[in-house]
Amino acid sequence: MVALGGMRGLFLLPWGLCLLGLAPLAWFTPLGQVDRGLGLVAAALLLAGAGSLYSRFPLAFPVQLALVLGLGLLAFQLALEGALLLTGLEAPGTVALGGVLGALAFGAAFFLGTGREAPLLPPLPGVGSLEDLRRMAGALEGLALRRPLILIYLGTETPPGRLQEELRRGDLAFRLKEGYLLVLQGSRPEDAAGLLRRLKERFPLSTYAVERWQGGSLERVLARLEAEALLQS
Repeated sequence: MVALGGMRGLFLLPWGLCLLGLAPLAWFTPLGQVDRGLGLVAAALLLAGAGSLYSRFPLAFPVQLALVLGLGLLAFQLALEGALLLTGLEAPGTVALGGVLGALAFGAAFFLGTGREAPLLPPLPGVGSLEDLRRMAGALEGLALRRPLILIYLGTETPPGRLQEELRRGDLAFRLKEGYLLVLQGSRPEDAAGLLRRLKERFPLSTYAVERWQGGSLERVLARLEAEALLQS
């Protein structure tokens, strides 16, 4: 619950840093280089807006936080430089610290989002829709390149709530036109076999298919799973 609350308010972080950089305008009258100063302020607002949008992307929270913080710090530096130019004040050398910290935040995002220990995607509040799956396709494809994911296609009319109860924390489920797609993010093949065995015992499965996904197009792997399941019908 703490992580979800942080994600809801994360979009405010870059705007807060941008406003902090504009603080000199609250105490001094704009008398300096107006054109260049306004250009830097406009660039800062664009960076803050981009950071706010990244807070809505379906990324793991540590990666998301690092990206948003990096953009917010860059927005802070540009906003402060623009405000100092507008007020005619001399910019101290420490102004560049915002850009340095922003670059470090981007490096942290790269470190957290790559490698064998790449974080899992945040869980959905329930069973996702086909539209949710399309929206998360890019994030899932990127994660599959860094750690294998186990995909299970289920041909069943089981209510979403009952299916959700069988999944482990971190696993994702999406409702398709004629069944479900399960994405097991941190499971081993034997874990997937155990889950499939339980599902067969508790729900009427007309068809099913399993694949260990290690990257590539989600649309293609889903087509393979549906074709394999169709052969069973």
